[in-house]
Amino acid sequence: MKSIVILGGGSAGVMFANRMRREFSEDTVKITVIEKHDTHFYQPAFTLVVFDLERAENLTRPVKDLFYEGINLIADEATKIDPQNNKVATSKHGEIPYDYLVIATGAKLVYDEPDGMKEGLEAGKNTFMFYTLDRAIQLRDALKKFEGGTIVSSICEMPIKCPAAPAKFIMLAEDAMRRRGIREKCRFIFTTSMPDVFSRQPYASKLNSIFKERGIEAIPNFNPSEVDYEKGVIKSFTKGQEPVKFDMLCVTPPHEGQSFIEDSKGIGNAAGWVTCDKHRMSHNTYKNVYGIGDAADFPTSKTASGIRKQAIVLTERMKSLLSGKEPTATYDGEVICPMPTRYKRAMFAEFNYTESISPAIESYFSWVIKVHMLRPLYWNLMLKGLM
Repeated sequence: MKSIVILGGGSAGVMFANRMRREFSEDTVKITVIEKHDTHFYQPAFTLVVFDLERAENLTRPVKDLFYEGINLIADEATKIDPQNNKVATSKHGEIPYDYLVIATGAKLVYDEPDGMKEGLEAGKNTFMFYTLDRAIQLRDALKKFEGGTIVSSICEMPIKCPAAPAKFIMLAEDAMRRRGIREKCRFIFTTSMPDVFSRQPYASKLNSIFKERGIEAIPNFNPSEVDYEKGVIKSFTKGQEPVKFDMLCVTPPHEGQSFIEDSKGIGNAAGWVTCDKHRMSHNTYKNVYGIGDAADFPTSKTASGIRKQAIVLTERMKSLLSGKEPTATYDGEVICPMPTRYKRAMFAEFNYTESISPAIESYFSWVIKVHMLRPLYWNLMLKGLM
């Protein structure tokens, strides 16, 4: 009997584990998931919570309730991977051996840079973010009290989870103030470390058009060096760029892979991302080690939609391997980024490694899918490996 160990019980770990359990009985394949947290969050709706489009209580489930029977869930965390001896060291359960290892440990937020960001977030006066549920609620409450001034959405560096999310925020914030009747009292600025507001066309051109039409200022190639929350200023490393003043800052902190990836020699790069073949999802050196979801260094967006596609492909590859066949399934980098642009309008950006798939069109139907349909689909079908 082969043993598959999955590090992480987030979206990637749950989707892959449940798909594999549907394919193989516990008598033929032992599936072990190592996850330190006891609560699972539906992160794609954090931005919806900010604008009272979703309720916080709909976004959490106990981790233990997400897995099919026959999956061994261990409440622990990995501390080091020994790929040469096929073992994972853990904090509480010692070393755990594996035949196949799937790393699904996601991304972590880095608060140490830029200077002053951590202090600004802790003060909670004019510097906020939406990358945790409690922070999203804090930002929601601050927006309700906002009566005018400059709102800035700033991306510190790439890659990040869902690169469209900071743009969603600034568009929905502008729309919210317009619907409250105080748009003329407000200024909206979007800064990004990228050369454009989005990484792919035609979506970048569409967003630029929306920004221009609605008076949202975009500053590309802005690389934050300091957040001075007391003076309400965010500064950039980029030569020649003036500091941006704000009354409210929604910052997207830098993202990295988990620290133990860096401590496991040969597994990841300097930022802690697992180094993998972007099509086969297997590690570049250790072929029985795989990366899935935000933890991997795939050159595409880190989204739940991408994770769903990756779980399908990795399951097919595992089925081939476990039956003694050469795997043929490959991941083409496909992701879908749903972008609410204003109340009751959204745009879907769907693309893969080589091409854009969906048109850059705002519609009410896309809004209904994003705001009303994706969450129940996630809990009831995606995580269970049914779609």
